[in-house]
Amino acid sequence: MTQFTELLVLLPCHSLEDFPTYHDGDDSQSLLANWSALWHPELIASAGQAIEWRRIEDPPQELAGRLIAVPTVCVQRLPTGYAQRVKESGGCLIRGKTDRKDIVEAALAFLGPRANPVSDDLVADFLALGYGYLQIALLTRQMRYSSNLDETYFKTTAVAAAQAAVAGDETLAREKLGACFSLLAEERDHYYPVDALVLDLKLMASSTIGSTLRADLAGSTPTNLLLSGELLAEMAAKEPASLDLVRERLNAGTLSVIGGEANERRLPLLSLDDIATGLKQGGEVYEQYLGRRPEVYGRWKFGLTPQLPGVLNRLGYKGVLHTSLEDGKVPDGTQLKVRWEGLDGQAIDAIAKPPLDASKAQTFLTYATKLGESMDGDHVATVCLAHWPGQASCWLGDLQRIAKYCSALGKFATVDHYFRETAQPGHIDRFEADRYKSPYLKQAVIRRQEDPISTSVRYWQQQVLAASTTTLQTLAALVSGDPGSQSQVPQVSDNTEAGCTVESIATAQQARTQAAAQCSEKLAGTSSASTNGILVINPHSFVRRENVEVSGLSALPAVEKPIYSVGGTAAAGQVVVDVPPFGFVWVPTDSKPVRETKQPLLAEENVLRNEFFEAIINPVTGTLGALHEYGKRGNRISQQLALRLPGAAQKPGDTYRDPDETAVYSVMAADEVKVTMSTTALGEIVCTGRLLDRDGKKLAGFVQTYRVWRGSRVLQVQVELDPIEQPRADPWNSYYCARFAWADPAAELFRTVHQTRVPASGKQFEAPHYIDLVTIKDNTTILTGGLPFHRRHDSRMLDSLLITRGERARKFTFGIGIDLKYPLTEALSLLSGPVIVERAAKPHSGVTGWLAHVDARNVVVTSCQPLLEQGRVAGLQLRLLETEGRPAKVNVRTFRALGSGHVVDYQDNVLRDCEAEDGKLRVELTPHEWVWVTARFQSA
Repeated sequence: MTQFTELLVLLPCHSLEDFPTYHDGDDSQSLLANWSALWHPELIASAGQAIEWRRIEDPPQELAGRLIAVPTVCVQRLPTGYAQRVKESGGCLIRGKTDRKDIVEAALAFLGPRANPVSDDLVADFLALGYGYLQIALLTRQMRYSSNLDETYFKTTAVAAAQAAVAGDETLAREKLGACFSLLAEERDHYYPVDALVLDLKLMASSTIGSTLRADLAGSTPTNLLLSGELLAEMAAKEPASLDLVRERLNAGTLSVIGGEANERRLPLLSLDDIATGLKQGGEVYEQYLGRRPEVYGRWKFGLTPQLPGVLNRLGYKGVLHTSLEDGKVPDGTQLKVRWEGLDGQAIDAIAKPPLDASKAQTFLTYATKLGESMDGDHVATVCLAHWPGQASCWLGDLQRIAKYCSALGKFATVDHYFRETAQPGHIDRFEADRYKSPYLKQAVIRRQEDPISTSVRYWQQQVLAASTTTLQTLAALVSGDPGSQSQVPQVSDNTEAGCTVESIATAQQARTQAAAQCSEKLAGTSSASTNGILVINPHSFVRRENVEVSGLSALPAVEKPIYSVGGTAAAGQVVVDVPPFGFVWVPTDSKPVRETKQPLLAEENVLRNEFFEAIINPVTGTLGALHEYGKRGNRISQQLALRLPGAAQKPGDTYRDPDETAVYSVMAADEVKVTMSTTALGEIVCTGRLLDRDGKKLAGFVQTYRVWRGSRVLQVQVELDPIEQPRADPWNSYYCARFAWADPAAELFRTVHQTRVPASGKQFEAPHYIDLVTIKDNTTILTGGLPFHRRHDSRMLDSLLITRGERARKFTFGIGIDLKYPLTEALSLLSGPVIVERAAKPHSGVTGWLAHVDARNVVVTSCQPLLEQGRVAGLQLRLLETEGRPAKVNVRTFRALGSGHVVDYQDNVLRDCEAEDGKLRVELTPHEWVWVTARFQSA
């Protein structure tokens, strides 16, 4: 049998200080494969020594009996004719191979037939030793230390292990292997004496829940699954054997499940109530199939927002995977493990750097570099690896084998153990909202999903309608004391493909109408009063100035509180009323005629005006030419409709130009500007016309309606588009939009994230409620009406996207507000409109009143439900959200005195007591905080 005299690998470096870890693809695979393949025990036993390496520029000249491995990066640098010389000299040259198995087979074939091959499992341990030896050598240098490893003893022990393996003494072979791994651990302990941790993260999909997953879970090395509730249910239905294995590993403590919702929805575009509901429902799915809820939150789809830490904390999560595994951008933490602080000051431990791709050899070529960087900079030295089941590189297997012998290159851990047992980071990372860049619009267009924009509009319409319905039912229950008045509220959907449909909006409208009628009946009680009245109910926690269009009155009512203004005629008129929070106003339909007070009409020619502002409509274009506030010079804001098309494609070699510089916008041309309503309460101008390109070609037809009510600081704008030219494929560079321009380039922009106010400094962002333009003197607010996607152009312009490719909606509503102190209240009102009950009996308590009250205008009630105890209404369950980014001390009152209350977490565990005094409850909130409060009546 042929014997080797030396095992040699040729490398493109002068020393291990400059070992080429920068290679990727096949080159990185080849470097590792050629190095570690020569650690096969039969090769070592044959040579009687461990491998050595040389520079490719200095290959050996004595070739007889030598096994020489040449990675792909060195093949072209071999001297001409060198391969032939090796062959003629009786050596073995293996060059340009990338698969470790192929290299081993070629080397063993040179040795000839083998009598007693070493077991594959033991061979794998030797190959892992070779990989570990290289990485420890590189890690030592990465950490700026010189090696203390006794190379002679290490290699002698490795040879003894190989000889024992070839001799069939597996026990001795493993004993010697263990000694070698211990030496590597001692070398590492010299400069880093505590354990580093390795987190192995398996990504899951429908195609990987079967045999590939079971094969990956066959061992006992701690690992982790990123598994949504939806996929878990699919596993239970289609692959019960996989589910059994997952449960077994969970119970053994060698597996953690990372998850959250049952269905991964577009989280940044949802309300906090829907987020909490989705997480609670997801937890129930995990409990059903696994008997436990995840301790660590994570998801495959983009969906992180700066409001999540507080929500996750109060749902009992211990940690979060703070990274995006698909499209979209998520900010990296200063360390891998950080305390992630949300907008409300709540913090949760998080893995805040992207995991390394465990399917790529390059990850494992640079493993020592990454581990060294973590040892240098992280509070807890950690390497996080991610891969699909069955698609991990063989080098991950080497790491797992090394970890069974020692923790020199890291100890594998579950994320549950990681967040429970490792020290809490001393550093807090607070990421601004603009650093989260969602991919939703681009994904929807690429995937040819219908209505990428109006899905969000309909979602928020339905969400506000559903919340209003629940509140109306609660008010009815409070008045009657009958909890049976609570009925099922249609569930809000955020299906990315279909979204909330027009039909579901109609159903939600009907549910709110029914709840309003029920509330009206409870307010009237047993009163036999006339039903000749209109009841306006406010289901919000803030005062609303509602605009009501009426018909068939005997006379317009008198202008006295709570009626702010009236206009038109008794047959077709308008009434503006101030409705208390969680309250009502009853307007009689059989009023006696009163003497009219002279007030100016609100529309004439191309001008709309009320007591707060004047809007000038350009008669040539139909655009909003100017919006003026009385007593102040200058135009606040202008608006027009436009189609944006990308400019000419850049040629190779051209200097880069921003797409905004080359984009082409259409112009508006009005065919008719007509005053369609002009009373002392309401003014309306309708503009009909065309969008034209610069050559006069018609691109779309439009109808833009401007409305102003007396007493309102909001100019309402309704748009109807009839596109002829379709937008291009890039939705952020080609679209129909409402384009806004303002005068002050120094204006600061603010937007909403989950109904709370945050700065908006990005070029592209989402704001489904409002965008506030703030200067030193004033603020102008764009109420977006659910339109989520906006693009800033230069420092004085903004495009609100209306139609992109795939969008079917053609009608849109938004508003422009002047000096709104609390823009969210107007934004919510724009989404839902007033709640009106016609032919309503007069409430027994009078023409106006309130049932509950929150005295801080920067705090809104996102949910109001009755507190039921022993079949009776004992109080209220409120969810309070601070919306402006400043602390708040809130007094909660109801028409019945409150005796006690608590702030609870989202699992109804008491967090703190609330002070109760004089029948009201005091709740303190930090900026952006969302708290759940239970308030009990004094007699309850």
